[in-house]
Amino acid sequence: MLRMVLGVTWKDKVSNEVLYGRLPRLSDKIKSKRLKLAEHCDRHPEILANDLVLWEPEVGSGETKRGRPEQSYPSMLLRDVGTITKEELRTLMRDRDVWREVSTVDRT
Repeated sequence: MLRMVLGVTWKDKVSNEVLYGRLPRLSDKIKSKRLKLAEHCDRHPEILANDLVLWEPEVGSGETKRGRPEQSYPSMLLRDVGTITKEELRTLMRDRDVWREVSTVDRT
């Protein structure tokens, strides 16, 4: 897509490393947006999403499904930040300066 926007054709023989350069990866950008949304919802107790950010459904007593286990939003946040418990995650979200460092995308 970027090749079309910049007008680079296959005849120009431009590598992806040169073309994309310092642009962040899309997965890093999604991670950053997910972390910023979680922090915003956690800071505002009047929003209904405040309680839902770290909510996980209870595990049922039925059989487990085949395939990859479903991921919950809190488990993705814990994986992105690298914390172990939800309490650690919530304390990180409350400190804005620390959370800003955690949730920004490195553009190098």
